[in-house]
Amino acid sequence: MSLKPKLQLVLLLILFVACGFFRDFLFVNVDEQSRIAYYHDTDSHLAHSLKFLERFSYYSLYYIKWILTLFFSLLFMGLSLLIIRVFYGSVNYTRWTLFAYAALFILAALFFCGGYLINHWERGYIFARFLMGIAQGPIPLMVLLTGFRIQKFSRDATGNQRDHA
Repeated sequence: MSLKPKLQLVLLLILFVACGFFRDFLFVNVDEQSRIAYYHDTDSHLAHSLKFLERFSYYSLYYIKWILTLFFSLLFMGLSLLIIRVFYGSVNYTRWTLFAYAALFILAALFFCGGYLINHWERGYIFARFLMGIAQGPIPLMVLLTGFRIQKFSRDATGNQRDHA
């Protein structure tokens, strides 16, 4: 790997980590403001930079969290796709990354909808929230990078041609 892809990879990884910290900061503060709005509390620990959240009702904040969940899930998917593409340079690995995220999204939707269909929406929501939490973090990228690396080494060890597609 030449210097330019290495620099791109380092910058993408820094961006990935920074997005994780920003996501956590944002969600902690939205949750804090949701608590304040729901219980009509006056003891606020909201970050000064997010004081604008005070004007939203509990239900508005609830729906904002859904939008943020979708946004950050797609953001982490996009960053993971870029990192895999730069690291391996393989369209095939990029497709597998897209497939892995699609599987997470579809499973989350199935659990969520299935919970409503069998009248246990709380259980469906818990599983869906867990899966979407995974999609908004480093776990898929770590698993994919490791899995692709193992697959690549095993192909090299058996003498098969490397995947450069």
